[in-house]
Amino acid sequence: MRALKITSLSLAALLALTLLTIIIITATIDPNDYRTDIEAATAKNTTLTLKINGDLSWSFLPLGIDVNSVELIQQDGLTFTKLNKFTAQVGLLSLLKFNPQVHRIILDGLEVTLKKDENGVANWENITKTKSVDASTEVHQEKNASPSNQAKETPNQAPPTSKPLKLEIEEIAITNTTIHYNDKQNNQSVSLINFNLLANSIALSKTFPLDINFSVSSSEPQLDIEAQIKAAISIDEDLKRFSVTKLASSYKLAGEPLQGNTVNAAFNGHSIIADLDEDTLSLENIALTFANITLNTDTTITNLSKNLQLNGALSISEFSPQKLLSTLGQENIETTDPEVLQKVAFNTNFKGSPEDITLSSLVIKLDDTAYTGTVNYRTAGQFLKAAIEGSALNIDRYLPPPADPVTQLSQTASSNNGAPAAEIEKGQKPETPLLPLKLIRSLNLDINFTQQQLIAKNLTLNDLIFQLHAAKGVVSLKEVSGKLYEGSFNVVAEIDAKTDIPKWKIIKKVSNIQIMPLLKDLQDLDVISGGINLNADIQTTGNTVSALRSAATGKAGFNFDEGALHGFNLTKLTCEGFALINNDKISKTDWPEKTDFQSMQGKLTINGNQFNNNSLNAAISGIALNGKGLIDAEALNVDYGVDLKVIGDLGDQACRVNDKVKDLAIPVICKGSLTEDPANLCKLDYSRLESLALEVGKKELERKANKEVDKQLDKYLGDDNSDTKKDVKKIFKKFF
Repeated sequence: MRALKITSLSLAALLALTLLTIIIITATIDPNDYRTDIEAATAKNTTLTLKINGDLSWSFLPLGIDVNSVELIQQDGLTFTKLNKFTAQVGLLSLLKFNPQVHRIILDGLEVTLKKDENGVANWENITKTKSVDASTEVHQEKNASPSNQAKETPNQAPPTSKPLKLEIEEIAITNTTIHYNDKQNNQSVSLINFNLLANSIALSKTFPLDINFSVSSSEPQLDIEAQIKAAISIDEDLKRFSVTKLASSYKLAGEPLQGNTVNAAFNGHSIIADLDEDTLSLENIALTFANITLNTDTTITNLSKNLQLNGALSISEFSPQKLLSTLGQENIETTDPEVLQKVAFNTNFKGSPEDITLSSLVIKLDDTAYTGTVNYRTAGQFLKAAIEGSALNIDRYLPPPADPVTQLSQTASSNNGAPAAEIEKGQKPETPLLPLKLIRSLNLDINFTQQQLIAKNLTLNDLIFQLHAAKGVVSLKEVSGKLYEGSFNVVAEIDAKTDIPKWKIIKKVSNIQIMPLLKDLQDLDVISGGINLNADIQTTGNTVSALRSAATGKAGFNFDEGALHGFNLTKLTCEGFALINNDKISKTDWPEKTDFQSMQGKLTINGNQFNNNSLNAAISGIALNGKGLIDAEALNVDYGVDLKVIGDLGDQACRVNDKVKDLAIPVICKGSLTEDPANLCKLDYSRLESLALEVGKKELERKANKEVDKQLDKYLGDDNSDTKKDVKKIFKKFF
């Protein structure tokens, strides 16, 4: 007991002596007496000049030091750093317990100026002086570092146990901090202004509040940002687990990129937790807002230090792109329908690694249209695989509104520098390539896309299926199919883009598509109606529309069911032909401006822009049509010769089929532009009709002559039907 008592008294005396020493030091020693020594030490070890313009002072309870008005000046006389006040305080009791605890750290009015000149030389470079090291000292250090002088570890020596880090700080305050950065080489300047950081009751394994606010200003482009951040921070004693909870931050942006507007942003979240032992990072209920866009995510990241894995959900709440553009000071996108681009939303789950990520339960909403599906992307080979399903979409609503004809003509003339359109057409202005060949060669895709309904250029497609595979410069359209105007179509194609002149192969099948509304919506053509069936096999080369047309070769077969040719009446033309031959007049006047047919079929040989049709056949009420001709796909011109043979009643006395004309086919020529008035497209071929009339007249004369010969022979030879009479008749008929 005596020894314990002596020991306790000794410790108490030691503590009292220590306390007395601290009191004496703080009471008797003036730190300002050492100002000159501190400034000299700075000058000796750096290229900077230290000026302590304010007082240096001690404090006893709590134990600390205050430094006021400090300045670091560079050799050119310009200020590098200024500090208004620095205070550091330690709890006295914690020192006496040999467990120092920081009471308070205050940094106020720090200002740092960082510069780069026109040559890229920075003012923070070479601020420390190079020290020369004595050779004998180096040798001595090397000897001391030799294996013979180093402590040797015994195999059974246990590693020293590390005590948990004790960190307790009552308050940290960084206020009124400014950092200027000026880069003359790149004509760029950025300033961090009025930076403030406040935290208190800081301790490991405990949650403490953090409050930050600051402003940032940049010159190129001119942009100002104001920020406020609040959060609760927690750090475990082993420094292996860090968490940020109750994160709430707001930002205000203004400047040139925003056309003078002010945009608000925010970054909020329930928790962000990093666990180094588990090698994980979790983001719970994180929301990033910019203007009227809010991105939300819950994400877990595992294997942080090895093969990073992602798992979570990502969504963008519904927002208006048009409103976003207005907020950012940009012009709205002009659309035919002003009600579109008002609702856009996105959400998906994701899983995988940055090298192989899969988006599942994907939902993209565009106004009244929704897309769902899955997407997988792999960095190896830049492979993208997607399966997407879409509802109804009217693309025409999103196109620019049609321009006023007068305005469009004025803009065209302006863009052509006043040159006439004909001269521009004759010029050698290059066409825009259809395919970006370099990009095509890099594609590695497997796309399956379906659309319930798609309206584009007034065409309405239903149940659209699009299957595409692309690899090594070859794009294969395995299937492009859908329903169109009461029928269906199916296209299989391949594009070989490995060379600068791509090769195209297209196989197309069309079943019972109503051609009239299709042509009306596509080209505003009103020429033919009926359900078309088509099989085509086409090959071509090139990367422009004109090149593909010019190089196209192939064959196609087509037939129409229950249709009509509009703008002209072939039955009327047939009657007119017979009336001319018979020297008669047509009494019927109410002919319809169309030609109904029960069927029409033919075969096309495709040679560039020329579609040759040498076997056109059609069944028209009372008429059999046979023809051949040419279609110019580029100019939309036709040149057809048609023969119309009567096989039934045409509904007019002048169209009667007698023995004189029963074997004749009325010739019609259909020639001209499909875009002009169809009434002028098909007319009687008068040159051929004249020849037919002469032939009919000749046959009629022969008939009348034969009849007269028979009459005279009967008169002189009687009714004798002997062989002699027959031979005489033959002789006379040959003579006439």
